Amino acid sequence: MDFLRNIPPAVTALGMHGMDPIVNALVVALLTGGHVLLEGNPGLGKTALVRALSAALGLGADAVGRVQFTPDLMPADITGTLMPAEDGSGHLVFAPGPVFCSLLLADEINRATAKTQSAMLEAMAEYQVTVLGKTHALRHWKENGRFPYQTPFMVMATQNPIDQDGTHALPEAQSDRFMFKINMATPGAAVMDQIIAKALRPDPAPKPGGGSALPDDPARVGAAIARLHDVATGVMSVPLLPLVADHIINMIQASNLQFDQLRDISPARVKQLRSLVEGKVTYPLGPRAGMALARAAIGWSAVTLVEPQRAAVETASHAPRALAEMVVPVLRHRIRVAHDYSDLATPQSETAALDGFIRSFAAATAPEGARNGNYPADFALALERARTHVKL
Repeated sequence: MDFLRNIPPAVTALGMHGMDPIVNALVVALLTGGHVLLEGNPGLGKTALVRALSAALGLGADAVGRVQFTPDLMPADITGTLMPAEDGSGHLVFAPGPVFCSLLLADEINRATAKTQSAMLEAMAEYQVTVLGKTHALRHWKENGRFPYQTPFMVMATQNPIDQDGTHALPEAQSDRFMFKINMATPGAAVMDQIIAKALRPDPAPKPGGGSALPDDPARVGAAIARLHDVATGVMSVPLLPLVADHIINMIQASNLQFDQLRDISPARVKQLRSLVEGKVTYPLGPRAGMALARAAIGWSAVTLVEPQRAAVETASHAPRALAEMVVPVLRHRIRVAHDYSDLATPQSETAALDGFIRSFAAATAPEGARNGNYPADFALALERARTHVKL
């Protein structure tokens, strides 16, 4: 837990200011096998953020891959393809694409066509790519002398606001692969001071050998990956409280209008929930949303809420608050709702309206009953606090 708490300050020390909540969300996704979608205008430091995160984790520069999505990008430009061998034999050998890395930045993913976007589906869901009928793994098991560990793979994709020219909306199947969708806002004045000061500092002197940095030490990188695997295994071993599981199930079932499947909700509240959802939800939640909510609740609790010395006993108990803080970034790209566009003056208004609906929906699906105490009221209070304190 001390290791997890030290990641955001380490990223800040590398010049990425004001990004602690986003860094924590990236760490949660990395530990729980998820991926992150960032929406924002160009120039907000997304590429530098991925490189800083890799350095803070001890993975080094070689762990980062980057793909700039453009309208003419082809799937083979991402996955790789067969190329003539360099020995002149005429044989074809597989040349891996940029997807073969630990942290992949998929920049402006919605500027590519759906065909190219689909090249990421298998990689994100199954951690592998298939090229000309042959499957190539993106994650590998290795040994470090004590126990086997698995190398990580996470996609951090960025997309431009959909109202900009030359963008394509992500297909539902593609969007559902992302654990979080985070709206990356323009930094405030205080953070801009630090960004400008950083831009005016001279570049550091080159290291021996002429490069800007020394090569990554394989032993050090291997130890860092093994530590990440160990932390992820510990976090994901925490059981989810039945109360939180019931709440997540209620959200999935209610979005699909299966009100007879709801757990611990009174008939009066079911009636209110029905009026909130019917005619409003145009694309409901699926099983991946439920899995993402469960993993996010446990991961966010471990990464941000519990005291390190009490992590073993407190992670599960903090899951309700973590669910309240994570429900919007987990669901905002999965659930589709009908808006009254006469009340929405800007795309930002639509985003705010969707986030507000998700909060109302999450509060309405909170289970009640004697065994649950004041859970609905406590969850609603946590939602309101998250709205003002968790900027994701």
